[in-house]
Amino acid sequence: MKQSIVQNEIRVSKTIEITQMAVMAAITCIATMVIKIPTLMGIGYDHLGDSMVFFAAILFGKRKGMLTAALGMSLADFLTGYGYYVPFTFVIKGIMAFIAASIAYRGDYEGKNIINNIFAFIIAGAWMVFGYFIAKIILVKFILLRADSYSQALAIALAGIPRNIGQVTAGMIIAIPLIKLLQGKLKIKRE
Repeated sequence: MKQSIVQNEIRVSKTIEITQMAVMAAITCIATMVIKIPTLMGIGYDHLGDSMVFFAAILFGKRKGMLTAALGMSLADFLTGYGYYVPFTFVIKGIMAFIAASIAYRGDYEGKNIINNIFAFIIAGAWMVFGYFIAKIILVKFILLRADSYSQALAIALAGIPRNIGQVTAGMIIAIPLIKLLQGKLKIKRE
């Protein structure tokens, strides 16, 4: 009887965790889709979804934050007609959240130190900028535009770097006060 109660509690706990992650993935997707500004030649778009990648990293920790961010952002790409970005986004945004959570929770910080979180977001954001730089070269050269040369693909990818930096910065500006406001008030098990 006691074992049955424990197993039931574990199932309920897992169901709650999965539901929380699904809701956060949906919020990430919506935040990405609400304000969508197409970029140069329609190769991508700017959005506010990075704020939710950072928020998910702090809220859920490394593994669950990574999965939540990757799914939410990839779903947004798929639903907005940028399906060619889905595999890139899944990897880039997942690693972005993992990096942010790894740094935010290192040592005794527990994701509660604002300066450390800003540092975590800057490093994770630098990864994202680099990841999309490489993704854009691949997309421009081989999939979308079939650029005549690597230098042409490189030039187009370089042109996207300032916008990606702006997108990460906007994400940080939104995420930091949101985390400060909600951290500790939500009952989330981090992993």
